[in-house]
Amino acid sequence: MGLREEISDLLASFNTPPAVARQIVSAFKKIENDQIAPGVAVGERAPDFELESSRRQRVRLSERLRRGPAVVTFFRGAWCPICNLQVAALARALPEIRAAGGSLIGVHPDAGPLLDDPLDGFELCSDPDQQVIRDWRVQFTMPPEVQKYYTGSLDTDISLLNLDGSWRLPVPATFILDQDGVVRRRHVTADFTKRMEPDDVVAALDEIGGAVPVPSA
Repeated sequence: MGLREEISDLLASFNTPPAVARQIVSAFKKIENDQIAPGVAVGERAPDFELESSRRQRVRLSERLRRGPAVVTFFRGAWCPICNLQVAALARALPEIRAAGGSLIGVHPDAGPLLDDPLDGFELCSDPDQQVIRDWRVQFTMPPEVQKYYTGSLDTDISLLNLDGSWRLPVPATFILDQDGVVRRRHVTADFTKRMEPDDVVAALDEIGGAVPVPSA
């Protein structure tokens, strides 16, 4: 089963009232249409960054790029069940990603771990002030009408989970960079139910090619 099917099954298990679901879809469609979080463009050099991983190690993008291409993925947080599905799917694809010469970095604004056991080659990093999220142009503020649904029906106050105490989040976004740090492929959308398939990530790395496989730590 692919990630798309896993997400579809998860969504089918939700009991969101139809009127609320329509309101949420409308709010995120407006974010998409207004290009509030367009993301770094294909052909553009991505901003460098250094963040601390869940293993308490400093992770610098430019250092990872010396070894080969990199995959940078932005997640909403550990509270998001779809993000957890995506993280698990990428973890399963990690051997193929490494074999293609790639390294994998996840960026999120909260403190919660998205993997129970950190994996060599998959660094999950908190962005405490969301500076990286802003630099990569993937940040938006959760609309007030959606905030009410999260704090009410879902009993989830994202401002208490985010390290900066805000309702700002990254849109789900995945970027595949060549060794020069240039975006070669990407998947950026305000629709939080849509994510880049791990198979597409591996295919993009294979297209870049020419990198030495990342050695085990």
